[in-house]
Amino acid sequence: MIRNYLKIAWRNLVKNKVYSFINIGGLAVGVTACLLMLLYVRHELQYDAFFENKERIARVVSELKTPEAPISLALSPVLLVPALADYPEVQKATRFQPTVATVRFKDKLFNEPDVYYTEQATFEVFSYQFLQGSKEKALNQPNSMVITESFAKKYAGDTDLLGQSIQINKEFYVVTGIIADLPSNTDLKINALLSYDFSKVNSWVDDLSVFTFVLFKQLPNLPLFEQKLNKLSQQYIQPELKKMGENDYSLVFGTEILADIHYSAGKIEDTPKGNKQYSYLFLFLAFFVLVIALLNYINLLTAQASERTKEVGVRKANGAQKKQLISQFLFESLFLNTISVAISITLLEVSIPLLNDLLQIQLQASWQEISLGGSISLVLITLLGGLYPAFVLSDFHPLQALRGISKRYGHSLTLRQVITTFQFVLTVSMIVGVIVIYLQMSFLQKHNLGFDKDQILVVQLPRDSLAQAQGVAFANSLQKHSKVQKMTLGSGLEPDAMGGTNFRVNGKIREVMTRFIFTDEQFVPLLGMKIKEGRNLSLVNASDKNGAFLVNEAFVKMSGWKNPIGQPIEGFEKKGQVIGVVKNFNYRSLHNSVEPIAIVYHNTRPLRTVMLKIQPKNLAVVKTTWQSHYANFPLEYTFLDEMFDKQYHKDQLMMLLFNTFAFLTVFVSCLGLFSLVIFAAETRTKEIGIRKVLGASILQITTLISKDFLKLVMIAFVIASPIAYYFMDKWLADFAYRITISWWVFALAGVATISIALITVSWHSIKAALANPVKSLKTE
Repeated sequence: MIRNYLKIAWRNLVKNKVYSFINIGGLAVGVTACLLMLLYVRHELQYDAFFENKERIARVVSELKTPEAPISLALSPVLLVPALADYPEVQKATRFQPTVATVRFKDKLFNEPDVYYTEQATFEVFSYQFLQGSKEKALNQPNSMVITESFAKKYAGDTDLLGQSIQINKEFYVVTGIIADLPSNTDLKINALLSYDFSKVNSWVDDLSVFTFVLFKQLPNLPLFEQKLNKLSQQYIQPELKKMGENDYSLVFGTEILADIHYSAGKIEDTPKGNKQYSYLFLFLAFFVLVIALLNYINLLTAQASERTKEVGVRKANGAQKKQLISQFLFESLFLNTISVAISITLLEVSIPLLNDLLQIQLQASWQEISLGGSISLVLITLLGGLYPAFVLSDFHPLQALRGISKRYGHSLTLRQVITTFQFVLTVSMIVGVIVIYLQMSFLQKHNLGFDKDQILVVQLPRDSLAQAQGVAFANSLQKHSKVQKMTLGSGLEPDAMGGTNFRVNGKIREVMTRFIFTDEQFVPLLGMKIKEGRNLSLVNASDKNGAFLVNEAFVKMSGWKNPIGQPIEGFEKKGQVIGVVKNFNYRSLHNSVEPIAIVYHNTRPLRTVMLKIQPKNLAVVKTTWQSHYANFPLEYTFLDEMFDKQYHKDQLMMLLFNTFAFLTVFVSCLGLFSLVIFAAETRTKEIGIRKVLGASILQITTLISKDFLKLVMIAFVIASPIAYYFMDKWLADFAYRITISWWVFALAGVATISIALITVSWHSIKAALANPVKSLKTE
């Protein structure tokens, strides 16, 4: 019997190639898209979930209360960890101090990110997987280090690095442990951990420079713990602030459970943050695509029912029972679904590496997970997608079936119309979303930042104190080359730089979220900034090196000045007056508004960067000059426009993901519309035949079938427009600078949706109009 069922299933698949392709392909695409989105959502919602005791680990954060506004910091004082040793609820606490690391091993020389000074207790708080070495004593000794597997391969290939010495800046560290690389969904990204003696620190305020993590003995009562922390602040930090004359300032502690850090509010020196709304959106889309793909599958199967009525009639006339027919059609459903799931698993295996490369993440699914997911999908789809068509087909009356007459499921058509309308509500919304996101990203790229970022090379100088002395000489050597058009030296213009700085303005100290740029007189002309009032920094005026301040319009507004030129100002070891006002410029992403900025000479601060205007083809000049001054340090550079574009990397990835899944949603919706057209055409076969006999043209019949579906699309457009506007306006609210959603965006989305619907509907409508009327009327 099974063999007979298999033959019939194969014969029907070959006979109806188009329908079979749509059925199998649509279901496979729907399942694949659903599983990919679920994998991505799992990745995003399980940040740091791989750590043992994750629910008992919390990070201590700080908030500096000031007369102007509170300043949130991801950092906390170095001295906090030893003070926590007396807390009975604390099992262990540890701290990480970030450092800029120049790493040298044999002929390899790189500047490495994600390198931290820490202590042995780290391995009691976090469950790192040691591949080599012992976690019990990995950082017990001075100048010891633990590195990741990828770090080891980068510098030594397959050579065993355990016990080897690696130079970090000026110090040599012995590798005492190698740990497995952490998954991509972590906020604790590390390349190397260096042992450090924190006991020499003796100030709570001066060394607010570490990330502090606490492992509790049991699930913590965080509000109660925070109260205890703030008693510590009153006991130790407030007296230090008073000694410094900062009576109006205080430091308040807060806590964040490890799993919540990724979605917490952004702070100074914090890790990049995620957006749960995106994850929930993709979760909704995952189930929506799967449900619609399943409904489309059912629609197509039931739409083909009339073509199999005679087969059912013959089987019933020969004594086939209803349960036998149900078994046959369920087996056929299982056969089609097996092919669909097999294709889906193949697509999944191919898609995961591609998605990982695009998003720079590590989506993972073991073969056991894929097999289990495939098996569950197969059973559910067969039962949910196969039972209804099986009951419909097996319920035909033998006499009616032999005459080619099937029951008309009018109520089912209405239900399908509702489902299709809902599909196109989402389709219109997604198309509007695609257009708005594209327009906003284009706006970000073309928006005038207030300065020229094209062909500006940013060269990072070594942080080594001795190498700093070579900075001016390196800059002077570069300036001698004719291919270097303009150049400036100083602290640079990194978009993600932000800090709280004390200013004495109008006789008052105020803490301002600002950027203090240490540079020279070439900074403004190099970047093409506009001076609104006063003048630029100048070497002609000797006093400019110690007491001249160039501020932006936001600084003037913050200070409440009507006549800023000549106003006294003090901050960052400099005391002087305002000599000029530059027009506002955006040094951070356009998610943020312009903040107060002060520009001064770099003579009292370390040099960080050399910025020069040069064409990319002339980079050899920079490389040769670097070798003559900094042969022992790696050359690290980027172009300013690339630096700024990186700020929108996550937005661009979200646009890519959204566009991809929007396309899949539109594709699945079109399949739904296609199946509805088939169903409607089958239920109106005799009507179409009669109209053709009475002289109706192909265009008239095509219009007759198509107009009802275009009405559904128009209804969907009316429903979707306000929904799409609401959600896209909410998304745009995250940007300080944004586009306005114009009426033509919805008009374009409507035209696109109607065009897609017309193309989808026309194929089968024309086919129905071309059908021979004799065939549909021969039993009448």
